[in-house]
Amino acid sequence: MSHGSVPKASAFLARQKARWLTLRSALRDGNEEDRYKAVRFVVLRLPLSDATKQKLIAWGLDYLVDRHRSSLRSKLLHAQRDWEAKGHLHLQQLLASGKNLELPAVRSPKVSFIIVFFNKAHLSILSIESLLQFADDSYELIVVDNASTDETAALLDRIHGAKIVHNSANAGFGAACMQGADIAVGEYLCFLNNDALLTQGALSAVLRNFDRDGVGAVGGKILLANGRLQEAGSIIWRDGSALGYGRGDDPDLPQYNFRRPVDYCSAVFLTTPKKLFHDLGGFSSEFAPAYYEDTDYCMTLWRRGFSIIYEPLAQIVHYESASSGGNELARGLMASQQVKFRDKWAAALENHYPADAANVCAARISVSSRSQRILYIDDRIPRRTLGAGFPRSNDIVTELARLGYHVVCSTSTFPLLGEGYADLPREVELFDGFRFRQKLIGDYMRCADVVWVSRPHNMKLLMTEHPAVLNTRKFALIYDAEALFSQRTQDRTRLLGEASRYREVLDPTGPEEEFSLAKKADCVTVVSEADRQAMLQAGVPSVSVVGHRMSVVPTTSSFAERDTFLFVGSVHGPDNPNADSVRHFCHDQWRTIHRATGAPLVVAGYGTELLRAEIKDPSVRILGAQDDLRPLYERARVFVVPTRYAAGLPFKAHEAAAAGVPLVVSAIIGRQIGWSHGDDYYVASGGDQFAAYCVSLYSNESLWQSFRDNALKRVRAELNPERFNTSLQSVLSSVISAKEIRS
Repeated sequence: MSHGSVPKASAFLARQKARWLTLRSALRDGNEEDRYKAVRFVVLRLPLSDATKQKLIAWGLDYLVDRHRSSLRSKLLHAQRDWEAKGHLHLQQLLASGKNLELPAVRSPKVSFIIVFFNKAHLSILSIESLLQFADDSYELIVVDNASTDETAALLDRIHGAKIVHNSANAGFGAACMQGADIAVGEYLCFLNNDALLTQGALSAVLRNFDRDGVGAVGGKILLANGRLQEAGSIIWRDGSALGYGRGDDPDLPQYNFRRPVDYCSAVFLTTPKKLFHDLGGFSSEFAPAYYEDTDYCMTLWRRGFSIIYEPLAQIVHYESASSGGNELARGLMASQQVKFRDKWAAALENHYPADAANVCAARISVSSRSQRILYIDDRIPRRTLGAGFPRSNDIVTELARLGYHVVCSTSTFPLLGEGYADLPREVELFDGFRFRQKLIGDYMRCADVVWVSRPHNMKLLMTEHPAVLNTRKFALIYDAEALFSQRTQDRTRLLGEASRYREVLDPTGPEEEFSLAKKADCVTVVSEADRQAMLQAGVPSVSVVGHRMSVVPTTSSFAERDTFLFVGSVHGPDNPNADSVRHFCHDQWRTIHRATGAPLVVAGYGTELLRAEIKDPSVRILGAQDDLRPLYERARVFVVPTRYAAGLPFKAHEAAAAGVPLVVSAIIGRQIGWSHGDDYYVASGGDQFAAYCVSLYSNESLWQSFRDNALKRVRAELNPERFNTSLQSVLSSVISAKEIRS
């Protein structure tokens, strides 16, 4: 071995060690996205087929990324025994102490809790304690005791401040609930089983649903004693049988965590307006002594035009069948009541789905809800902080839900990794189309009225892997081009050379293929009139513009209080257009600007931290992703967009203008935005000109104020939410009408 090869070998080993330590840290201490990236990094470098790599990534997601879910393994009977032991202990401690359970004294309560007791005093005490601990709005407690023979009488003597009804015989569940409702004074009735525990925030989460018109009843997520799911709303089948959606499953899975209309929610935990309950006759006596009275009431609500809402944020824990003698006895009673229910609602049940596991995906949203179902597919869940077109996708999904559509938002090329609802409505279901592609195609597409596919590679993936599904579709297909990606690739190749060109397998091979994909859809949406004209000229028959949605909220800092240049953009990998623009700007223009102004450059956005290793200038601050950009806009005097190749519309440029930060942009961005150079912003045709415009705008307060005012007017006129919403509604109306005509 030569002397020169020793240092090279040492350096190689050092790099490999550093890489291993980084991977180990990500797998052990990182968040879900960090762990996924580590798994993907390793698997993609293995000498395996693409199909095998996909299976390995899926395995890694299940056993490394989602490892926290393995904690839900405790057995139900063991958990129930622990529950009973705790109840016995609390009951004996209360009875031995001489103390009381003191209910709050409220003259006009918002809610009347109605709990029916029949023995099981040790479970009842835990239920009442949960109210005392977690009920977060004004309430009264009404207890109806159905002639209990255990220590319930002693417990009731220790409950102060509640209304208590003593029955000399067991009146049954429905009749006892009606007794409680008759003396309730709350605006809402909340029926709660005596073997159920309220949790933090559940009551307020339920009540918020009644801020919307037409809501007749609300139920929540019911967990079994071992933490598994009992039901996330319930389905009524055509034969009158019922199914608690998700029983036995992990309650944290996304399909159980979106708000939706359901056939019914169990009176284990059910809230309804008191006046409405009385007007409709409440729980019918024909279903005495128990079971199906809640199902019957919810059917009545739907028939009268009121909806039943499943609220995932309202969580309770349920022992289950504590007062009915166990599940076997409960099943026998349910079977006899099912016959009564089926006969009563025979006509309405004809519209329900047959009892079949294949129908669960469709039936978990009530058949009585007439809103159209939309499946929206993008690379990943469109969080606003991701940039790269995702803020616009976020606006589309949000507005679809606001308009009352049932929306499933599915990933395509990226797994679902802990995405929450920080910037999406809870009515939107999140789905992992990366891992569960077959379910996406087989269940979710089958249920959809409209499938909306964003970006050409996702359209190409569906056309390549599932052509039969799209070619024989019954749903309307909208293709959201988002941008003309092949044009951006050509611009990059011209700028950087053929050697720099990198293309994913699913990227369009050129404009011809990109336009061909568009022609497969019933309607195409684009972000600008220029893109619309390009599509029409290529022979795409139906093209609509759905641009950016932007509310004008100007920052308040004065010119003198601002002291930075600002760039905001996402960096999804080192070859990203934003990465190129920041590198080029810092290398060719920034020193001139900084020498003339003394100002720092602030760079923010998802993934920008990747650039820290390349850009060492102390006057450049690279912050990475920011949850709130407002403080950066307040400090910024000039927003720079030095992009050299791009497609679509620059969302962050529009956002900066809406925040009142004047712009200096490159020629390609100027063509995309289409505003007036020298009036609304500066458009630079070269690096020296870009630097000169930056210095001029930074130094001239009157020019700065003029640009700011004019850009704000532009945003108000061109990007207002009303215009965006009208465009979206027009697209949906046209494709849904066309679909109905075809049907």
